[in-house]
Amino acid sequence: MSCPICECDQIKRLYRFCDNMKIMGASFPNTPAFVAKCEKCGLIFTDSEFTQENLLDYYRHGAVAPKYYDMFGEGDTREYYAHLQGIIKDYLTKDSAILDIAGSWGEFAFYLKEQGYENVTVLDPNENCIKYAGGNGIKTIQADSTDMSSIEDDSIDMIILNHSLEHILDVKGTMKEIRRIIKKTGYLFIEIPDIEGYEKEEAAPYNFLTYEHVLHMSMNDMENLANNYGFSIIDSGSYYKKVSNYPSIFAILQVGDYGEIRCSGTSEECMNRYLKKSERVLSEFIEPLRKSQESLILWGIGASTAILIESFAGCNVSMLVDRNPVRQGLIFSIDEKLFEIKDPAEVNDGTIVILSIPYHDSIKKQIMDMGLSNKIVALK
Repeated sequence: MSCPICECDQIKRLYRFCDNMKIMGASFPNTPAFVAKCEKCGLIFTDSEFTQENLLDYYRHGAVAPKYYDMFGEGDTREYYAHLQGIIKDYLTKDSAILDIAGSWGEFAFYLKEQGYENVTVLDPNENCIKYAGGNGIKTIQADSTDMSSIEDDSIDMIILNHSLEHILDVKGTMKEIRRIIKKTGYLFIEIPDIEGYEKEEAAPYNFLTYEHVLHMSMNDMENLANNYGFSIIDSGSYYKKVSNYPSIFAILQVGDYGEIRCSGTSEECMNRYLKKSERVLSEFIEPLRKSQESLILWGIGASTAILIESFAGCNVSMLVDRNPVRQGLIFSIDEKLFEIKDPAEVNDGTIVILSIPYHDSIKKQIMDMGLSNKIVALK
């Protein structure tokens, strides 16, 4: 696989983090995935045999995108949206044509509409998201970022990629489309997780290696992206995204000149330190469970947590559980014993280990609503 930003095919694999990419859906290959580094520009990304089309299938049918208001509450969500508006407002007028790529349920678009920006469109491949956003009076386009053919050339004043770019494998296809539809005087806003902040966070081990995130970027990578596709960065910064608990970087880009790709080894250093920290924290959590040999039910086998399964080798695992029917039936191996992901209705006796941090509260509520009296432990 070549680098998604500079297309160099000289890569270095740093870590094998998935044995079976079918956790993402039936269309994905039953092959491993690796954290890799581009030797030309230093980008850290997922090296695997899956394609943009596989990812598109996942976001159309397999992913269950959370609504920010449901997960984080109205206060924190609106505070975050106000923060985003504060970054982009100087580059907008109330009449600006705004396109939110992978805008999901249209929550940020609706917030902008409340602030008086009437010409906001959400583009997303998921039909349910598009119907929901449209039902709230938001203009919508059901499409992928690599094919926005329904949008005219030179027609958009502001394009938003808000925590979307890290989910896109075909960066070249996306950036070519953005170059086509953005006005020469238009702006591109990008916000992404900051790889240089991963190791500093007290998140669950490997939390930032969710399978959905195929790019792990630094500001150097943002600059390389701009240079490789003919943009200039006119504003940038970093901050902590409280909703989702991500160290984040952002940039405002405008159509400009093509520039030089500059390599940095900082991202590799940060990723290696993060991997070592994750291994240590996970070991400290699992070792008591391994010693006790209590029966374990691993609950929440998804894009962010399947990476953890093999670490339970030596434990007395009895079940894998996930409520997403797309994942039920997938098979994973622990100590050469095969486990099929089961429906929560099949849970029996044993200690429930909640693997997912973002969905911890909703999983715990489901357990309570089911009337289960199992002991519960969780990664924190």
